Amino acid sequence: MAKLEDPWGNYHFTLELDGTEVGRFMECSGLKSTAEVFEIEEGGFNGGKRKVVGRSKWDNIVLKFATSASTALVEWRDKYLQDQFTDRANTTGCVVVRDNAGEELRRYNFVGCWPVSWEGPSFNSGGSDLAIESLEIAHEGIYIDGAKPPPPQTAQPLPEKLETPPVQFEYDSDVLTDDGEDVVDDVADQLEDHPEVEVIYIEGHASSEGSDAYNLKLSQERADAVKARMEKQNPNVKYIAIGYGESHPVASNSTEAGRSQNRRVEFWQTPRSGKRPGEL
Repeated sequence: MAKLEDPWGNYHFTLELDGTEVGRFMECSGLKSTAEVFEIEEGGFNGGKRKVVGRSKWDNIVLKFATSASTALVEWRDKYLQDQFTDRANTTGCVVVRDNAGEELRRYNFVGCWPVSWEGPSFNSGGSDLAIESLEIAHEGIYIDGAKPPPPQTAQPLPEKLETPPVQFEYDSDVLTDDGEDVVDDVADQLEDHPEVEVIYIEGHASSEGSDAYNLKLSQERADAVKARMEKQNPNVKYIAIGYGESHPVASNSTEAGRSQNRRVEFWQTPRSGKRPGEL
């Protein structure tokens, strides 16, 4: 069994930009990464939900430090206030944790960074506390110590059929619910990372409740509603909306759970052309 290490005691830390130390700090927060989680209801009678991981993001780093004669960090922020963003992608930063003797304990390296805000101190003539400034830094990923930096993020190829949470509508209507709008907006955002995708086929499907003609009409109206929203969110892609009514079920229409699964919208890179599920 590996030896358990004692926790570190008192420490302080410094900020480096492109390998040069530019400041010492009292407090650091925001070394955090989170991922979106989607809950998808399963079919059948188990009533369970499956959790699917979404996209990850890094929080901004916030550093607090005592005011000194140095204005290097304010000047760094001023560059971006003047729209000088050309060096952002190549700028690397590092929070270096040190013990009281000045020995280096750990490095939190971050890439593609730039200052998004600076806040000056609050002054009080009757107080004796230090004047504290804060700096908020956005970045594109953290790696620790001597680990290799994360490779440049490249979007994975989109599958032929985009897997999404259910696109929900108001009952017997082509009006998207709030959750349905979120799903559609997320698909539009994903397509922005895939400029190679030129066409997306939006399929509307219905359960067997109601007449064939009515279900065909409603499925087309729902596909058209999704198309209209996606065209506003991301007009760089051509969207083709097709309603298939009840002709392409993915579950049995003999149960409510199955009918619920059949009321759906799907996103494809290729046209179905009348084929049934599994034939593409």
